[in-house]
Formats: sequence, C-alpha cells, structure tokens
Amino acid sequence: MSEEKRLHPITTVINALKTLREAFIPIVILVFLNRGEAESILDYLPFFIMGAMIILFLFIGVIKWWRFKYWIEEGELRIEQGLFVKKKRYIPFERIQSLNYTEGVLHRPLKLVKIKVETAGSSASTDSEAELTAITKQEADELNRIISSAKKKLKEEQSELVEGEEFVEQEPEEHILYKMSPKDLIVMATTSGGAGVVIGGVLIFLSQFGEVIPFEAVFAELVDFVEAGFLLAGIVAVLVFFFAWLIAVGLTFLRYAHFTVKLVDKDIVITRGLLEKKQTTVPLKRIQGITFDQNLIREPFGYTSVTIESAGGSVLEKDSNAIRLLPMIREKETYAILDQILPDYHWKTEFTGVPKRALKRYIFWKMLFSLVIIGPVSYFFFPLGLASLILIPFAIILGWWQYKTAGWSASRDQMTLKFRGISKQIVYMKKKRVQSLEWTQTIFQRKGDVATIHATIKSYTSGSHSSIAHVAKEDADLMMDWYSPEAEVKKVHEPTPVPEIDTP
Repeated sequence: MSEEKRLHPITTVINALKTLREAFIPIVILVFLNRGEAESILDYLPFFIMGAMIILFLFIGVIKWWRFKYWIEEGELRIEQGLFVKKKRYIPFERIQSLNYTEGVLHRPLKLVKIKVETAGSSASTDSEAELTAITKQEADELNRIISSAKKKLKEEQSELVEGEEFVEQEPEEHILYKMSPKDLIVMATTSGGAGVVIGGVLIFLSQFGEVIPFEAVFAELVDFVEAGFLLAGIVAVLVFFFAWLIAVGLTFLRYAHFTVKLVDKDIVITRGLLEKKQTTVPLKRIQGITFDQNLIREPFGYTSVTIESAGGSVLEKDSNAIRLLPMIREKETYAILDQILPDYHWKTEFTGVPKRALKRYIFWKMLFSLVIIGPVSYFFFPLGLASLILIPFAIILGWWQYKTAGWSASRDQMTLKFRGISKQIVYMKKKRVQSLEWTQTIFQRKGDVATIHATIKSYTSGSHSSIAHVAKEDADLMMDWYSPEAEVKKVHEPTPVPEIDTP
C-alpha cells in the first residue's frame, strides 16, 4: 500500500477557474446590469455579488483539494473525494487502458501534469473514469510505471508459464513514427481555412456590440472607400486576409507544435502543444477504424489527415474517441507509418463504384437542396438575390464529384468505404469492429434498383457512422453477405495488391 497523497495546492486555483468558466455567462449578465452611472451604493450590487462568487469559488476549490486523496493498494488506484458527500472509487489496474497527460499554462512552470484515467468502460459514462488535476511529473511517471508493470505481471501470471520462471520487468520498446515539421504546420494552417474562421469569429464577436458600434456609418464609409479606389481596397483586403492567416498559423502552432507520434510497446503515444502540452495514449486493441480526410484544398496536392476511431474514452471529450493521428501528411507517406501500427490492414484497394444510373440522383438531390435556398433568397432580396442562382452549377459539380468519389471494397476481414460530403473520406474497418451494417432503400431508389449502405463502428456512445448513397442493390447485398456470419467470402471483392507497398 502506498501512502495517501493529495494533489498539488495549485489545484485550488484550477478548480476555482473551472467553476468560474462555467459561471461566465451569469457573471457577464451581472456586469451588464450595471452599465449606467452609479447613483447609489446599490448600483454596485452586481459587482459585490460577482466578488462574493469569486471568493466562494476559491473557497470551494480549497475544500475540494483538501478532500481529494489518492493512493495505490491491492492492485487498484483508489481515490477518495467529495465536497459534502465523501466518495470512494477503486479502479483495478487491469481495467485501466491509458493515462493521458496534459500540461496547462499553470502546470508547466511548476513541472506538473494533469492525468486522465481512461478505462475500458468509460465510454458509457459522462466523464473520464478519474482525473488527477495536478501532480508532479515524477509522480505521474511512477504511477504509470507501477500500473504498466502490474498489468504485464498479471498477463504473465494468466499465461501458462513454465514453473519456476520469474517475471522480469522490461523497459517498453519506444519507436518514433512521425514528427510534424514547421513546414507541415504552415501548410496545415493555410489549407484548413483557418483565416476564414478567424475573420468569421471577429465578425460574430463584433455583431454582439451592435448598440455600441455604428455599423451603418462604418458600412457607408467602407462603400466610399471602395469607390475611391479598387486597387487600394484590394490591397487592404489582402492585408486583412494576410493578418488573419498569421493568426491562424499562430493558433495552429500553439495547438500542434512538437506533434510527435510514438509506438511504445502496444500503445500509440501522441504528444502535442506549445503552451498546453498534451499526451494521449491509445492502446492498439482499442482502435476500431481509421479515417483518411481530404478537404478541397488539400486533395489536389495529395495531402490528407488520418484519424483513429477509438473505443472508450469520455463522452464529453470527443478527442478521446476520434483522435487525430496524422494531422497533415502526404497520402503516399502514410502507408509506411500505418503499416508499423496496424500491419493487418490493407491500405490500398480497388474500389467498386456506384452505377452510372446513380449520377442523376446525386445531381438531382444537390440541385433540389440549392433550389430550396435560391427560392427564398431570390424572392426576399430581389434583384440582388438572383445572384444565388450561381449555386446551381456548384450543386451540379458537387453531385458529379460525389458520384465519382463513392466506392466500396471488402476483403475477408476488412471493409473500406469511400465517400464525399464536401471533403473526401476513406474509412477502413475490420469486420470484427463493425457494430452494425444495414442498407436502406427509398421509393425513388427502388425504381433505380439502388440503395444506401450504412456502417457503424464503436465510437462515443452512439458509434461512428459512415454511409454511401445509391450503390447498386446487388452490391448492397454483397456487403450484407460479407457481414453475415454465413457469408461466402468468394462473393466479395478482394483488395488489389500494390507492388510498391508491402502489405500483409
């Protein structure tokens, strides 16, 4: 049994800030209640209430810190906590899947980390199994070592070893698979549409101050400025986008700086972050599927992002389920990395596309959606609203593009689906990881003898869904036969081997 330990005292501040963040909207309302000039002491009441709330949050943070204890006993991580009601939680080592590290702004100067304990069953809960808000790195590493050693020893005891053979603890093998370069970070920020997000965020923020900012006067000045010289207006527009791009690059560096992927024993360890450093551990056995994602900007240049769909984790923290393994990388470089992690996957296959009769269906539904937008806009904003008619050719192009992208492939134990919303996605799924596979057919699809196939793998509580519309009905039946326990494997398309890539 280890001695009972408390978290670092900085936990009191972190708890208070967390509570303060949750009460941000009520505090803002209190501040805006007193926007006029003070005529009596009662006019300062909202500020007194806000100050009292902050003091109360700090007091609650101190009590929470004092009541929180943790220790190791009998192969379990034991936690005792509770503000008014004492709670005890015992977590057996064998249930612990990973310890995820986070180093926030308040952690790093004091060489502390926050640890989130993820277990096999934590996906059904509303939060992580347990969280140690602030402990030293030495304590975190020691806790990780004890848990890993105990789990390995348990596996050795469960296996049939020769009598007299002793368990010898070995250092886990560590292999760096990928490091993100500054060039990749810049390309990622440039091709992610981050500049547009920054400009949109600024405009949304400014829209909240309509009573303070004279937007009509500003707009009039802007029109006069544009009329005065299109060249000057163009230069200003370029400068605005340039500074927005710089901000997007800066935010990308803060989040993804030092992005590294390592293979440690049978776990994937991902570290990233500049101000807030995060370390996420994903056991290989929890991987349910792999998704390649290419947006319209990255696709022509051959760049993609790779995401792991992982079972378990916290429902409130989706990053613990859909984990970005490779945020920005050339597609041709991904296979060598993924082969080291998941050698039993086939990464290049020959896809069966949707039939030619599906093309008109893809285009029809996209045009119908565009007309739903064009009609009201043209009517209420006539004649400028007629400019929305430009959506029609875009709808036709998007429908044709989705038709050309859609495809599927299935081998003995793997299904691969390729489809497009606006971004192109390829989802790789092992048969044993597919929770459900079904097809649906509308009245209109029945006439064309096509159907929509839906596949679900475990991720979050509801699962991660992928679907392809308007596949040939006979192909939908083949996929259902593939998923059926009584399926004849010979009926299904085998992946086409690629000579330049060694795939098992």
